[in-house]
Amino acid sequence: MRPASILEILWPRWAMEPLRLARMPMFAAAACFAAGIALARWNWVPVGCLVWLLVVCVVLTLAALRRALRCALLPSLLLWFIAGMLCMELEPLPLRQQAVVHGADHLRRQISGSIVRVQPLTAEAYEPATIDPETLADDATPQQNLVAIDLALDHVEEVTPDLSRMMPVEGGIRLYVRGRDASVLPSLRCGDALTLAVQMREPERYLDAGVWQFADYLEQQGIAATARVDAAVLHPSPGKGRFSCRVHAWSTWAAGRLQCVVDSRANRMLPAALRLTRDDAGMLSAMLFGDRTLLDHGLRLGFERTGTFHVFVVAGMHLGLLAAMVYMLLPRRLPEGLRVLLTLALATLYALLTGFQPPVQRALLMTGVFLLTRWLARNHSTLNALGVAAIVVMASAPHLLFEASLQMSLLVIVAIGGIAAPLLNRTVQPYLRAASRLRFVQLDTGFPPHLAQFRVLLRMYGRPLGWIFGRSIGRWARSLPAWCVRVVLHVVELAFVSLIAELVMALPMAIYFHRLTLLSVPLNLLCVPLLGVLMPVAIVTFVVSLLWPWLAMLPAAATALLLHAMTSLAQRASYAPAADLRIPPPPVLAIVFAMLVWAACLWLVRTRDRWVWTVVALLPLAMLAVTYPYARHIHPGQLEVTAIDVGQGDSIFVTSPEGQTMLIDAGGPVGSAQTAAASKWDVGEDVISPYLWSRGIRRLNIVVLTHAHSDHMGGMAAVLRNFHPQELWISVDAGSSAFRALLDQVRQQGIVVRRLRAPCLFAWSRVNLRILAPQQNVPNGFAPVNNDSLVMEIDYGQSSVLLEGDAEQQSEATMLASEPLHPVTLLKVGHHGSLTSTTPAWLAALHPHYAVISAGRNNRFGHPRMEVLQRLQMQQVRTWRTDLLGVSTFLLSEDGSVTTD
Repeated sequence: MRPASILEILWPRWAMEPLRLARMPMFAAAACFAAGIALARWNWVPVGCLVWLLVVCVVLTLAALRRALRCALLPSLLLWFIAGMLCMELEPLPLRQQAVVHGADHLRRQISGSIVRVQPLTAEAYEPATIDPETLADDATPQQNLVAIDLALDHVEEVTPDLSRMMPVEGGIRLYVRGRDASVLPSLRCGDALTLAVQMREPERYLDAGVWQFADYLEQQGIAATARVDAAVLHPSPGKGRFSCRVHAWSTWAAGRLQCVVDSRANRMLPAALRLTRDDAGMLSAMLFGDRTLLDHGLRLGFERTGTFHVFVVAGMHLGLLAAMVYMLLPRRLPEGLRVLLTLALATLYALLTGFQPPVQRALLMTGVFLLTRWLARNHSTLNALGVAAIVVMASAPHLLFEASLQMSLLVIVAIGGIAAPLLNRTVQPYLRAASRLRFVQLDTGFPPHLAQFRVLLRMYGRPLGWIFGRSIGRWARSLPAWCVRVVLHVVELAFVSLIAELVMALPMAIYFHRLTLLSVPLNLLCVPLLGVLMPVAIVTFVVSLLWPWLAMLPAAATALLLHAMTSLAQRASYAPAADLRIPPPPVLAIVFAMLVWAACLWLVRTRDRWVWTVVALLPLAMLAVTYPYARHIHPGQLEVTAIDVGQGDSIFVTSPEGQTMLIDAGGPVGSAQTAAASKWDVGEDVISPYLWSRGIRRLNIVVLTHAHSDHMGGMAAVLRNFHPQELWISVDAGSSAFRALLDQVRQQGIVVRRLRAPCLFAWSRVNLRILAPQQNVPNGFAPVNNDSLVMEIDYGQSSVLLEGDAEQQSEATMLASEPLHPVTLLKVGHHGSLTSTTPAWLAALHPHYAVISAGRNNRFGHPRMEVLQRLQMQQVRTWRTDLLGVSTFLLSEDGSVTTD
């Protein structure tokens, strides 16, 4: 029996059928079903049109029945389109949990519920979606934030002026548990009941374009509010364990067994290259069981930058590899149905060990439908089977069509099965089949003449080697040329599959992750085969460790060697300048063009030979359309000042009349550097960068840091990495370690640092800049304070903007005494509207027409203060607030007129 090729394991050989809709109607039906869901989601088809579509469908069906049945395909596809629309319209809306949201008013309320999930929060773990940064306190440190607890509520206290009572509710809350050390944390298990008093709050929503919302992520998990509690108030009582608790317990137990192997004496005796470390256990837990809470931040970032992070995402590829491995290892003498059922049973068991998360559920569902369809269908049509699987998944939850995970899974299927496999079947696959079983000469007659000649040549090249090495190893030596040819062809096959997949996956990578990973093809060429070997070896290590840890040392050493090789490849490649390019999402027309190109490629690869290789030109053209640097969304001839919604922080985006760009501050978590380290939420990466990318911005000319507080500097490192500015402007050299680390990054990137003090006046891109503070005598090297803030005035004709940072009364008084101030068009109110800034004398001197305040919704400082708002109102200043309005844009013309957005 000849060995199966890599492509045949992942994508069987019978996948290369001609693309005829009559032969694969379910593939076309899935496309129409998805189109119906998309149109219903975007409300492109009104209800009246839906009725007319049904009428047209009935008329076409009757005409097909009377005239020609071959025409029945059109009304059937139209019916699938209508079914998709109805499925989307009938999908129940997610539970809004109004009762829980109503209780998130910062009043202390009694709540009761059962524990659904317990997640450790460690300084080494990096799972940004776990943390709500606004929930952390100023004094929070990594040691104080022990766990995050998801609680399914059953009762919430209703508080009125007359009485309070416990009201039944349905919903969820995430509790961030703090404590001085782990010893005060009680034993918490899924299913335990908790009753305690908390101050609930709604998760922060950033009202900026293109920004991922933590609140939406929590809503998908059934969580409507968050709260901070101390570990000492937790007094759990045993409760009923639900099925999800058992699944989570299995996943935790499996990850714990890997940790036991790492901590065993036998493992510590191995050499470093063959020894599993705690970081290795974190990677294996993510790779095998989907638990990424112990995955080191640096390791994760290296794999993200090189486009190989998919090795840690337990979903389609991992489940597919396992199913393919099980299916191929089962004896062929078994009935086909039994092989399929055994494969599904083992895949289901593995899915339960991974925690049975939604991506794994979808992957298991698609794998099951695919295998059952292939088994039950009379003619093996892979695209038919995949069409059925896609329809089942989309019908069960139509909203999944708009999530990145399902879209990327379907695109990978289209890339490999729809485009790469037919091309390889015309080129590499015939030669791979011809290069096997050479000793059976009678098989030559079953090949075309050129392949039969290829087999003869391989035998001829092998005979001299057989004579040289004699009888002992002569038989092996004669097959050496054929073996070398097969290895080369396998490498070409995998490289071609990786290239096609990367060309297609460039679109979702640009839309959802804003990345162009140029090194992903060669790295995946190395990492995917390593993963294909690593997964079975790691599973063997896990299974054997259940019997005896010493017995698991041999597979554990092989696992460590393979894992270290993969990690070393990713980490070394991540330092290359071209490893990770950040790009804006493409416009809608480019997305439509790419989808049309893919549809054309699906058809062209199955046509006559002269058109086949047109795909080689079309796919790079589609990728070019996706990654092309389109025009930025700016306003030439006007001075734009935009206050970005970064919560309780500052970030101002400025574009000059000539199109030069400047970012002043980059937001960040409120509090100390420890708070920023604990949160793992990077406002520069997750809020500011997506907003700038939504504007088509790829590079910034200037970045300004007003002062070194975390709510102004926290996102600066990510902004510098993503947008590579020419200059960084600062005022006071702070003595904090975070500020020094930022300057080290600036030096490594080759960014020019410009230190500005008052008085200073200079021109920049058709506008005049005047530095008003800090003064020359402000000392360097001390802890940052608000009065270090760089205060800057921008003048453009008769329009002017004053950006105050966090300057307080002392700095305002100094500016009033040192330089004459004139009225300004727009004022960025100091220190988020605190009472420590914006004095009456300051407002009287500036007399602004417009003002903007950057503050977080329901922040614990009470910003902006009512007294400051009243001062602005008395001066008849039109005031914008990011906590209420979100991102606020002001377009200033040279004649002094202002347009707001």
